[in-house]
Amino acid sequence: MLRPSGHLLEIHPAREVPFVLVRTDGKVVFAEADPGFDYDDDLEKAETAVAATLDRGLFVLERTRRFELRTHASSVEELLDHFAVTEAYDPEEKDETMQRFRDAMYERAQAALDRPATSRELIYVEPARMSRLTPVSRPGGSGRG
Repeated sequence: MLRPSGHLLEIHPAREVPFVLVRTDGKVVFAEADPGFDYDDDLEKAETAVAATLDRGLFVLERTRRFELRTHASSVEELLDHFAVTEAYDPEEKDETMQRFRDAMYERAQAALDRPATSRELIYVEPARMSRLTPVSRPGGSGRG
């Protein structure tokens, strides 16, 4: 439960396609959009839910900002192991064609990682949004407006 004087922080992925990035020796050698991005409908619902909350007049939008959630891994195998855990409870089956495109992208990323280099980085970049909602002041209440 939110206290009357509390703030609501809402965080969800942005409606921008995540991408895979490989840097070797500080230079980007691979960057490709994730062909597995298939949750635009879910993200639209999240944005609609925030708008509906604001429309009810209980909160005002104090601030919204975009940021990037970055997952770093030393190899494609390590990144995929991470996703196997984080997506373990996803009820939707992956489309086979999409999965083939995604596998091919990860093969290209691994090939970029395998090039001779002193330093290597594999990063999955997921654009996200965070909103701070403040309760509307009410007569006799302690909320801010």
